[in-house]
Amino acid sequence: MAGFKETPRQKMIGMMYLVLTAMLALNVSKEILEAFKVVNESLVSTNENFTKKVNGLYSDFEKQFNLNQKKVAPYWENAQKVQKISNEFISYLDSVKYNTIIHTEGIEVGGEDGITYDSLKKITLRDIRQIDNFSKPTHYLVGVEALRGEGYRLQERMAKYREDLLSFVPEEKRSSFNIGLTTDGKYINTDGSVTKDWVYYNFYHTILAADITIMNKISAEAKNAEFDIVNYLASDIDAKDFKFSKIEAKIVANTAFVFQGDEYKAQVFVAAVDEKNNPLVEYKLGVDTWHDEFSAGAVKISGDSGIVNMSISTKSLSPKEYTFAGRIIIKNPSGEDQSYPFSNRFTVAEPSANVSASKMNVFYRGVDNPIKISASGIPDHRIDYNITAGQIQKTNAGFVVNNLGRNTLSTNELTITVFALGENKSRTKLGEQVFRLKELPDPLVLIRGMDGDGGVAKGQILANPYLICALPEYVNFEYPFEVNAFSMTAYKTNGESYDLPANSAKLTPEMEKYIQGARKGADVVFKNIKVKGPTGDRKVPALVLTLK
Repeated sequence: MAGFKETPRQKMIGMMYLVLTAMLALNVSKEILEAFKVVNESLVSTNENFTKKVNGLYSDFEKQFNLNQKKVAPYWENAQKVQKISNEFISYLDSVKYNTIIHTEGIEVGGEDGITYDSLKKITLRDIRQIDNFSKPTHYLVGVEALRGEGYRLQERMAKYREDLLSFVPEEKRSSFNIGLTTDGKYINTDGSVTKDWVYYNFYHTILAADITIMNKISAEAKNAEFDIVNYLASDIDAKDFKFSKIEAKIVANTAFVFQGDEYKAQVFVAAVDEKNNPLVEYKLGVDTWHDEFSAGAVKISGDSGIVNMSISTKSLSPKEYTFAGRIIIKNPSGEDQSYPFSNRFTVAEPSANVSASKMNVFYRGVDNPIKISASGIPDHRIDYNITAGQIQKTNAGFVVNNLGRNTLSTNELTITVFALGENKSRTKLGEQVFRLKELPDPLVLIRGMDGDGGVAKGQILANPYLICALPEYVNFEYPFEVNAFSMTAYKTNGESYDLPANSAKLTPEMEKYIQGARKGADVVFKNIKVKGPTGDRKVPALVLTLK
């Protein structure tokens, strides 16, 4: 069984490794050392990708185990053994790599420099000073005279690792597995001579940069071999069993419509889906149980990625309860159709909605008009609405209709339509309500301190010389009308009247002087009063005060 298929990039890395190894016999130039750094970095990146693929395979394997523990348990247990054996070998290989760096660089682990094995994991060839040193790595890996180096133990561990992995494959099938990691046979030097053994071939008088690159290459082969064996174990599970790629929780409610005081009831279960399978659903309306003879006249819906999205149009259905039954057809791994029956019921109700004004039965321009919008059996987040003038705004206190200004002067009514939101943002009309649209009533013009009969003291007027506005009590709204012009009638000593104009809400100095000299009981008349409202200026009735 083949391992990962080499990409052009991986093939290039292998060729560069062979060329660089050959060039070491000639000269170790800066260019060669830089090339080793590049090749090693590519191997490190490749190993990271291998690790992700292997971990993904274990994750898929575990999903199969969770779906059918009795069936998959023996295979899953072997896969976990493979994972343990591989982790132990990779861990040992990393320790050889780090100890080679320590021996060459003269690093003291746990010393004053604060170097630890964990910190060594972050070191790259670019961080090592003696990457062109070959005597110290040779001493550590090959050994001296009768004292054999760590490379021979690595050779033994590689052979044992290979043997342990192949033990999970029946002997008659092992010939189809090319998992590498071989350490026996002849090894030919660049000059054509036969070297002593695998250790001499790879590590004798080999610079540290090459040693680290070789060990990362061995790590890639080990991960590749691990993937092959685990993939074989996963594929050896009964070929007719369904293979599921997605497991998720599902909830099926008895009904989505619950009256207040009743209980919401549902079944919650785990569902598994084969996303590579495209099932087919057949159903018939008006039956309680599925029978195969229904298939000819049944409604058929094709699915995708293991799921069928079923919908039943109710446009031609009367309001009542309906039953239906059907089956879902799915192909098993051997290509045969398997079907599973189902049945359910639903109730069709007439759409209805209620829209009512909270304060008055009309909408006034220029103010927030509170309204209530509701639809029986439909939650707020599934309700949508349109308005023919102005806008509907949702606030913490509820809905309000506003933005009714001069833009609405051409109409005397507006319509609010309510919709229910369905799947894919579809809308179903539930109802509509028409409202009259009017101007706010004219405000009353007042002077602070005046009583209900219009009496006011001179001092009150002169202390607060402003005309102010207030809506009548029967109007349950607020709007800040402002006086922007008026005139006051004054009298000469001969009884002739004349007007004193003002272009704001404040009394002019001439008006204040006149009031100061007026006698008690005299009437003061403010007329031609213009106020600014939501749709522009308007003229309001005069204000007559009697001085006290």
